[in-house]
Amino acid sequence: MIKKILLCILLFSFEIYFSQSEDFKSIITVSTFSPFRDQRYNVGYLNRLNEKWWIGTELAYGKNGITPPGPSSFDGKSRIFEIRPEVFYSVAPQSRLRHFVSAEFFYLNHTGKDVSGKYYDVNDIYFSFDSADYKRIKYGLNINYSILLHKESSWFGFMPKIGLGIRQRKISYTNIANQIGIDEPIDGLPFDYTLNREGSNFGFNFNVDMKIIFKF
Repeated sequence: MIKKILLCILLFSFEIYFSQSEDFKSIITVSTFSPFRDQRYNVGYLNRLNEKWWIGTELAYGKNGITPPGPSSFDGKSRIFEIRPEVFYSVAPQSRLRHFVSAEFFYLNHTGKDVSGKYYDVNDIYFSFDSADYKRIKYGLNINYSILLHKESSWFGFMPKIGLGIRQRKISYTNIANQIGIDEPIDGLPFDYTLNREGSNFGFNFNVDMKIIFKF
C-alpha cells in the first residue's frame, strides 16, 4: 500500500515538473511574508476559468508555538484564522510576464485566551493587565496588482503582490484581571499599538506580499 502511495506521489511530481506553462490551469501559492510579519501561515489556490479570468482563495492559520515569534501586544495563548476569496483578471494573457488585477475579500478571526499585556480602552486610556480574553475581527476588500514571475518550462516561480483597500476592525477585551492605568508608550512606530486598541475602527488596508508559486 505504501509503495502504491509513493508511486502516485512520484507520478504526480513528474506531471507537475514536465508541464508547460501554456498548459497550466492551476497555481498553489505560499506566502513568504505572512509567518514572520503576521504570525500565521498562508496557502492559496488559483484556478484559470478562461484566457482572462481566474478565481482563487487563500487560507491562513496561526497559533502560538507553531509560527515564528514576532511583535505582539500581549503574551498568552492565541489563534488566528483568515480566509481570502479572490477574483483575478489577466491584463496581458498572451504575455510571458503575466499581470493580474484582482478583487480580494477577506475575513480574519483572532482570539486570545488568558493573555497578559497592555492596551488602550475605548476611552483611549492606556492600561496594563495580568489576564484577559482578547478578540479581533477584521473584514474588508482589497484591490490588488500582482505579477507572475516564472520560466515557460518551469513549475516553480514567484508572485509579488501589492494592494490597497478598506477594512472594518473590532477589538474587544473581556474577563480582565488586575487592570492598572499606566503611562502611554513613547517609543516605537505608530502602528505598533494598533492591534491592542479596543473598539471598532474603519480605515484603509494595505496588502504587500511575496508568494512562492507551484504551477500544474
